Amino acid sequence: MSSTFVDTCLSGHALLGDVDDWIDQWHDSDTSLSLDSFLGFTADEVSIFAERPEALRFIVAARRQKVPVAKVLATRDNYALAARAGDSEKAAAVLEWLRKTGRL
Repeated sequence: MSSTFVDTCLSGHALLGDVDDWIDQWHDSDTSLSLDSFLGFTADEVSIFAERPEALRFIVAARRQKVPVAKVLATRDNYALAARAGDSEKAAAVLEWLRKTGRL
């Protein structure tokens, strides 16, 4: 099987912004894979991404660190994800949403 979107991001051969192209490729393909398998998401990750696409950077960072995405969101400053204030605010918003929806 070829690499997934997440694998390709982790290897540095795709950017986060390429996810829409990957989704289009899935729609245009005759693959028997589900979209989450095609992208390389776990069930939890695809659920988060479907409802909060801005969480993609945290999903990929969690995979890089080999920890659950909730841990990356909760400790985002330790992972140097907040290069800009907006990133930190997005992480806080997704973390709060995970708490409100009972995922944490």
